[in-house]
Amino acid sequence: MDEELAKERIRNLLTPEIAVCRPCREKYKELASCSICGKNLLDPNYKGLVYECPICGKLFCEECWNKMEAGEITHTHEEKVFK
Repeated sequence: MDEELAKERIRNLLTPEIAVCRPCREKYKELASCSICGKNLLDPNYKGLVYECPICGKLFCEECWNKMEAGEITHTHEEKVFK
């Protein structure tokens, strides 16, 4: 599966109403984990919001996003060039 298509499908699953089976949670863990702490955002035990940076496209759990907004932690990313 094309990586961009896979990312888009994963994003659509990141809602509390949708349950994902364990094999798929593990298979797509890299695409669906917080970019800072590595928490799998598809895990049914994760109850917080999921944030996505509109510039770099990385995903963040609610706790890490709030810490970034407060200036407690930062993340680095490759800059994207918009055409």
